[in-house]
Amino acid sequence: MAVQPESPDALFELARRRLFALDGPRDIRGAHEALRKAAGKGHIDAARTRAHLIANGTGVRADPDEAKRILTKLAPRDPYAAAQLEFLTRFPAKREPLREAISESPEITLLGRLLDADECRYLMTLAEPDLRPSFVIDPATGGRMPHPVRTSFGMSYGPTQEDLVVNRLNRRIAAATNTRAEAGEPLHILRYEPGQEYRPHLDAIPGVANQRTLTVIVYLNDGYRGGETDFPDLGISVGGAAGDALMFRNVTAEGRADTRTRHSGLPVTKGVKWIATRWIRQTRHDPWAEPAY
Repeated sequence: MAVQPESPDALFELARRRLFALDGPRDIRGAHEALRKAAGKGHIDAARTRAHLIANGTGVRADPDEAKRILTKLAPRDPYAAAQLEFLTRFPAKREPLREAISESPEITLLGRLLDADECRYLMTLAEPDLRPSFVIDPATGGRMPHPVRTSFGMSYGPTQEDLVVNRLNRRIAAATNTRAEAGEPLHILRYEPGQEYRPHLDAIPGVANQRTLTVIVYLNDGYRGGETDFPDLGISVGGAAGDALMFRNVTAEGRADTRTRHSGLPVTKGVKWIATRWIRQTRHDPWAEPAY
């Protein structure tokens, strides 16, 4: 049977196409309208997606309280909405981490216990179905090729996937780093298996106007060997416990890339390592922009 133009499924598909610019320029306002109509007709995914976008301020003023109200109405029919609400009752919006200065210049700080074990587990569990091998586009062929610097599996919580729990954790990272949540790139999850690594690199991006000023790496698990975050030019190597976060500044006082912060994720020698990375820009970052990783 053909899907009717104003059916909930058709409206949700229309919203998806407008959000991801599949049929022309991105139309976030139009996507919100299609999601609202689909949700009004009982479409669970549309209502949940709309709540996520309202929470993180995509196309509207960020309003986590309104997003929570939407999920509360949805929860009796949607286990994922109910799970988010249950986690929100247990996860505080803010937590003051234990700060340990690793280096003053360049600034490198360990933020101890920024997340707790359940929060780390939530991020890993939610990310796992969407993890993909690290690839880049081959400029010669246009096809995918293995990433030349990073061997791992990864995914990002873009605007539609940044649920209310992820949004709260992003806001906690912003509070701990004295930055604004909207300046952060989508939270990026990486999983490293034995032998996988992230070879030496800089997080600052050449030639961009809105530079990555800070990097925050949250260690999501324990029980593996190797995998330390290594700064070879500084002789510093850090291996955080689950829930700890490593923050370092990528630019000099003049705003240029600080080459001293060249770093790597050393090869994992045993077990599996999970991290969440939040790259923080100078000003508001467009979450739909092509990731630079």
